[in-house]
Amino acid sequence: MISPKYSATHYYLSVKTLAVTKTAPHIVNLYLDYNCPFSAKLFLKLYGKVIPELEKKYPGNFQFVYVNVIQPWHTNSTLLNEFSLAYAKLLREQKVDDSTKAFWDFSKIVFENKEEFYDTATIKLTNSDVYKKIYEVVSKNLQLKVSEDEILSELLIKPTEEPSNAGNGATVDVKYFTRYLRGVGVHITPTVSIDGIVDDSVSSGSPEDELIKLFASKL
Repeated sequence: MISPKYSATHYYLSVKTLAVTKTAPHIVNLYLDYNCPFSAKLFLKLYGKVIPELEKKYPGNFQFVYVNVIQPWHTNSTLLNEFSLAYAKLLREQKVDDSTKAFWDFSKIVFENKEEFYDTATIKLTNSDVYKKIYEVVSKNLQLKVSEDEILSELLIKPTEEPSNAGNGATVDVKYFTRYLRGVGVHITPTVSIDGIVDDSVSSGSPEDELIKLFASKL
């Protein structure tokens, strides 16, 4: 399971919710890439129906955790994940109410509009242009909790007199997730682990009702 540092954004169940249910939940890690169409298909099924239905039937029994995966063969994967991590960082730092929902809703909109960030859709754009496009596309469908200037200040790399490779405000988190993924040996998206064991039966092609039954069988 990823660091508790990310609990206010990447963990589906809040600490407050778990305190009420007094349940030690099964940990379901969702290893997803914003530029992966199969990740999008699975996430939208889970977030739209499967997780809410499980929470209704078995409250507090499953802690779903979003794990950022950068797939380098997708040109914009790094930029989308940097934006996601910078947004999550600002949500936590500013102690935004319901920061978990804000992060997961952001992810939903990105996945729903994934084609906007395919290679040929951004071929004429710079990295800075892509960051701005992410904000533009998401904000058309969702009221983001931080301003465009705030998030771009985390992401845009400013010119320097001497060459610099220091990265941006998301670099620390990118390094963390990269190390984490190397440690657990996950390379393909989407990958789902339940209580630390990868479960290949959780597929983006599975109907929602089958996924609900599959998770319920782990109880």
